[in-house]
Amino acid sequence: MRQNTRTRTTQTSLSVFSIALCTGMVFAGDHSAVDPDFGFDFVTIGDPGNRDTTLEETAGPFGYPGDHVGGVEYEYRIAMTEVTTAEYFEFVVAYFPIFMKGNTLPGWPPFTGRWISISSGSPEITQAYANSPAAMGWEFAARYVNWLHNGKVNEEWAFETGVYDTSTFTFNDDGTFNHQEAHHSKARYWIPTRDEWTKAAYWDPNKKTGEGGYWRFPNTSDIEPIPELLPQDGGERNAGLVSEGWPLAVGSFPNVLSPWGIPDMAGGVAEHSETAYSDNFEPQRWWLGSDYLDTSYGRQTSNDLLGKGGVLDSCSGGLLQGLRLASTVRHPADLNQDWHVNFFDVSFFMRHYLEGDLAVDFNEDNQLDINDVLEFLKLLGQ
Repeated sequence: MRQNTRTRTTQTSLSVFSIALCTGMVFAGDHSAVDPDFGFDFVTIGDPGNRDTTLEETAGPFGYPGDHVGGVEYEYRIAMTEVTTAEYFEFVVAYFPIFMKGNTLPGWPPFTGRWISISSGSPEITQAYANSPAAMGWEFAARYVNWLHNGKVNEEWAFETGVYDTSTFTFNDDGTFNHQEAHHSKARYWIPTRDEWTKAAYWDPNKKTGEGGYWRFPNTSDIEPIPELLPQDGGERNAGLVSEGWPLAVGSFPNVLSPWGIPDMAGGVAEHSETAYSDNFEPQRWWLGSDYLDTSYGRQTSNDLLGKGGVLDSCSGGLLQGLRLASTVRHPADLNQDWHVNFFDVSFFMRHYLEGDLAVDFNEDNQLDINDVLEFLKLLGQ
């Protein structure tokens, strides 16, 4: 019987690992990834199989009573902060020549977003907002994650496929749409689903003495975060008037965190979701969180209430919203974090093992021995 590819690869890796262990050989060409996530910091959202919200927990002006959300059956990662204008500007510059092939509106807002303009035929960024959260249309958020998934390769295919197939971004005569509803299963990065975003913002597995539950606001509290004040003045949400300098840079409120330690889930920009929502057969997707212009406070209409479910026309470019990346959890044997499990990970383990680096203390007993080797071998076989 012919072995499957995964089994053959694992056996080959184990054989080479055994030779390396016996000889003390460290592979030439070991290449640890310098920046595996393009500068983004992620937190892993665990507790797979958590429950959805109850009717009471989704109550509020945007709660859509009866719409239970937040349950996720798997582990995943969420970015610590929203994509910044500077990070999105890099994409705009890279995609601009491709965009201009079939367009005569180079400054089209769903593409350029806020704080980016086209001047003398080239993209320009408003430096004062370089580190503030970016905003863009849904279709271009999709192209952005395609580009990341494909390693920021500046070729047309890298923007148009990989996570979302942009050839599906078409409409029917009756106004319905054909857009790919969900990301490909092997995507490295994607636009988070409504459930993924809600869980990262509100679900606390330690609430109610370990039973788990949802907080009313994304600051691990049932008390609304305060807008329109700087952090040093007691502010807790990146929200205020543009004329007064808002929005601030991402991460400006490092002490206001979701149960998973994630900042900026209130204020900044309302964020795109992958989850489709149809109303009168028009193409729409959910968006979550509050915007820097949402400055209501201390009232039942707060935009930060759990279950925020506003909808937007996410196609034909889409209304401008922000983007917080979701990502898969890396394979535990992907030690050099290049998204592949291969000889380089064996080499990585060998080098750190021989150097006595407890980063490869896989059985967590504060010493390196054969048990760590066996644990790593088990990881390779997964």
